Amino acid sequence: MTGKETLSYRLSTLSIHADTGSTPDVAPPMHVSTNYRFANDWNDRYAAEKGWIPKSTSSAKETALTPNGEHVYSREGTETRDRLETVLGALEGGHAVTYTTGLAAITAAINHVQPSRIVTSREGYHGTHGVIRIYRRGREDKVGLVFIEDGIQTFQKGDLIWLESPQNPRGEIAGIHCRLCISSPSGATLAVDATFAPAPLQKTLAAGADIVMHSSTKFLGGHSDMLGGVLIVKDEQTAEKLRDDRTYLGSVMGNFEAWLLLRSLRSLTVRVTQQSRSATEIARWLDARDEPATQIVDKVWHGSLPKQPGHDAGKKQGEGWSGVLSIEFKSLHHARLIGSHLRLVVNATSLGGCESALEWRAVVDDKITPRLVRLSIGLEDVEDLKEDLRRGFLKVAEIAKEFEN
Repeated sequence: MTGKETLSYRLSTLSIHADTGSTPDVAPPMHVSTNYRFANDWNDRYAAEKGWIPKSTSSAKETALTPNGEHVYSREGTETRDRLETVLGALEGGHAVTYTTGLAAITAAINHVQPSRIVTSREGYHGTHGVIRIYRRGREDKVGLVFIEDGIQTFQKGDLIWLESPQNPRGEIAGIHCRLCISSPSGATLAVDATFAPAPLQKTLAAGADIVMHSSTKFLGGHSDMLGGVLIVKDEQTAEKLRDDRTYLGSVMGNFEAWLLLRSLRSLTVRVTQQSRSATEIARWLDARDEPATQIVDKVWHGSLPKQPGHDAGKKQGEGWSGVLSIEFKSLHHARLIGSHLRLVVNATSLGGCESALEWRAVVDDKITPRLVRLSIGLEDVEDLKEDLRRGFLKVAEIAKEFEN
């Protein structure tokens, strides 16, 4: 499908057909070969480029060493990965580059920008802070670090502004349009981690981001069975530079993972739309606190709630709310115990899968209050999930009394 053709189709159609025409297969095949046979004129083309033989030589009519569609080594490109990146790029209206993990994608973005100063939040994904720490190691005097919470309003050329929207784990939504207005005149680069709200929930590139990052392990993969990351940029030239860096850094997504992700994208809009609806209903039910089970809830964090930071920005940037919410209980013991007293919601890290998952965040991030759990909503019936939570809340309310007295 050509670039012009993709402009005429909507998201759910693109997730299925954006890579149409690359091969005659209806279902995308998985290409596992690590190397490929050279074309018969391969050596002659190289010699012609070097000027060692005339370009008019019959077997050296092609002047480009690697014409489009010709693969050499899987670290540089494969049919499966090419198809995957075509679909991912179409979903955001840009050009996609895939990686082994979300952290590898974050590392690639920072290495590409080579910022003299990084502007980010003190909150958010602890892995991102780890990557920033490693990037600045030994050169803290040359690479500045400024936090948004300190009220920074002016940016400069060489800045990398790194936002999460929605932000892990509470789901605060960044006003990407507002940040763009401030950052663009300065020549700063605006990168947004949109893992919690993939398209169609948030149109991040269209909202003004220069770079969009996803941990494709989460909603894009959607089945809790593959690791991956992706960067999406506005122009092909930047994407090619990122691919060239990836070739030498070695952070190349495997063929099996690429195939799994490509297959998962076919159902992306169906999955995330239902997860968004269910998460919104559960967030409002918990926030109402109008039944005995929900009395142990102190606060609910979800973009759909009008009191949530960034609620108004979220309405402008997409077509729904994240499938992830956070619950702040009245006691840390409620948060500590709840994961072990649910039947449908699994007690596990990560998010975006078909199964709902709950995590006590204090275990992995000591900056977060120990009263908070993160809840990723899956594809179960929303009424079954509410009943599971209701039963679990009542149980831990009784058990927690032993520790509070």
